[in-house]
Amino acid sequence: MILDMTATDLRIRPYPLPRSLDVPEARPFLAASDLSNLIEREIWDHDDHCVAARTRFESFRPNGYEDRTIFLACENDEVVGKAVADVPLTDNLQTCYAEVIVHPERRRRGIGSALYAAVEEHARTRGRSVVMGWADHRTGFDTAGGVLTPATRAGSFPAASLPAVFAAAQGFSLAQVERCSVLPVGWDPHRLAVLGADAASAAGPDYALVNWVDRCPEDVLEQYAYLRQKMSTDVPVGELDWEEESWDGTRVREGEERLARGGGSSLVRAVLHRPSGQLVGHTILQRRAEKPGIVYQEDTLVLSDHRGHRLGMWLKVANLLDVVVVWPEAERIYTWNAEENRHMLDVNIELGFTPAGYTAAWQKKLEAV
Repeated sequence: MILDMTATDLRIRPYPLPRSLDVPEARPFLAASDLSNLIEREIWDHDDHCVAARTRFESFRPNGYEDRTIFLACENDEVVGKAVADVPLTDNLQTCYAEVIVHPERRRRGIGSALYAAVEEHARTRGRSVVMGWADHRTGFDTAGGVLTPATRAGSFPAASLPAVFAAAQGFSLAQVERCSVLPVGWDPHRLAVLGADAASAAGPDYALVNWVDRCPEDVLEQYAYLRQKMSTDVPVGELDWEEESWDGTRVREGEERLARGGGSSLVRAVLHRPSGQLVGHTILQRRAEKPGIVYQEDTLVLSDHRGHRLGMWLKVANLLDVVVVWPEAERIYTWNAEENRHMLDVNIELGFTPAGYTAAWQKKLEAV
């Protein structure tokens, strides 16, 4: 889709990914990356979640699991808005994931709506019937304009916020609210060790922890892939129309290699069920090279048949204790959990995490045309 709004010299067009960031054609990508970071600072009032252009570039490289299309809104050759349409290729074949951002000085001029229209047209062209998107808000938001609550009744999001108003105008509904929590590095290691020892005692002799940095051992690769697959639906998904993702060892390796190309690293802990010889849970910490002080708590999952043994706490404590050894520059750890995931929120609170913000998950089901 190419939209030429000649009255303002605004053009919205798909942007082909350049072969590298060192060619002239990459200038719009670099400008769009700067815009994304500007929005992150606006939302959070810090730059912890800003991403280097080269890291972002690696995430857009083609792969066999998703097709990501960038749309840019340019005014007099200046990038003033960006949209991304992310189409899964191996699962969730009814879905398109969407992102729309507009420069703060160019808002309320129809640019965001035009960008979203390009995304929706792209989704329809690819045969998708559901569009999902996410938006963040830091804690302490003003409730004077009311709040939106998903059908789960867990969590809320400010109704008068820019993302909520925009999502409603485009026909989206609030499907879920996640809590973003943060844990400063500088915890009491003795206290964590006690929590870990208590959890290990509750787990008993049938379970053991295994760990790796960056690359999963070959002998448990497919087992780990199965855990990643179950993570996609075994955690609460609210009202999102989410189907189980398709994972195998090849997909795990692709993700590891993409993280490494962007300069990232991961710490993984998994729990082994000794009687069966199977991995039955895992937790992941990741960080990016350009932000060595910022760590992200990604997946934490224990398979349903093995819950009730404090395995989640055991996994998370063991990984946290390793952070200061493997990544001594780490300063704080961020994690996101569905507001209806009371158990994991309680685990994180016990570990010392405190709320930093909220993420709204929006969903729109497209009508046939």
